[in-house]
Amino acid sequence: MMMSRTVKGYLFSILSAVVFGSLPAIAKLIYAEGLNPLSLVFFRNALAVPVLFGILRWKKISLRLTRRQAVQLCPIGLLCGLITPGLLFLSYVYISSGMATTIHFSYPVFVLLGCALFFRDRITPVRALCVLSCTAGILLFYTPGESANLFGMAIAFISGITYAAYIIALYRSCLQEISPFLFSFYMCLESAVLLLAGLLLAGQFTLPETALGWFATLGLAVAASIVGVVLFQIGVSLIGPQNASILSTFEPITSITLGVLIYREPFGLKTALGAGLILLAVTLLSLAEKRKGSPVAES
Repeated sequence: MMMSRTVKGYLFSILSAVVFGSLPAIAKLIYAEGLNPLSLVFFRNALAVPVLFGILRWKKISLRLTRRQAVQLCPIGLLCGLITPGLLFLSYVYISSGMATTIHFSYPVFVLLGCALFFRDRITPVRALCVLSCTAGILLFYTPGESANLFGMAIAFISGITYAAYIIALYRSCLQEISPFLFSFYMCLESAVLLLAGLLLAGQFTLPETALGWFATLGLAVAASIVGVVLFQIGVSLIGPQNASILSTFEPITSITLGVLIYREPFGLKTALGAGLILLAVTLLSLAEKRKGSPVAES
């Protein structure tokens, strides 16, 4: 019996969330092996390019893009391939991976706020309440007197905003007409070239110092730039960004669980309340918008 379009969308969205939720634990391991955050973002993209090229050749997918697709891919690819992961990976240095991922996960709120701002989507009482809940949850993560804590939170917060911009732009663009593998190929290629040039000019390019570091870096590159991105794109195309956002609650849950189990990261009552408020806000907001059938919720 074949799976329905909706079931496939749910499955792909959940798997994508689990993949992305596992990245912080892998990234912390890689940092210990000599790589800095931006160099890791470079390798995440660069190592994925030949793999994606092989997949495109195997599936006989043309590398050609229309002029309109190429113009839209440049900024959208940078948002997803360079800016968002660069900010998020940097935040892991300053705060726990679970906290960083949960703050980043506030992006569905920004998806809806962005639609309200740019597409005249009305701000309802439910939206306002969920925004307040999400804000309160983030504030609970802050520890007074710890500047590193505040800086890491700010970076993770901005990464959520940039990821929301990517989702809105992708959903409203013509890029859904092309293969997810083709989008990922050009996204990784563009981001890798620009980031390598910047790192070399700044003298900040580093390499993994051990075989374990190289192996973990390759694994993260494949998981983040190929598996996670492609699964999420397929999920969005099948069930819409709102449904995909609901199922993305598996991402911070996975990250928090692995952080506690592997790195013994603290997870007390205050942190649990903060995470709970953010996840509650995202879920309630997504469900409310789905029932109303708003533009961002349509599949």
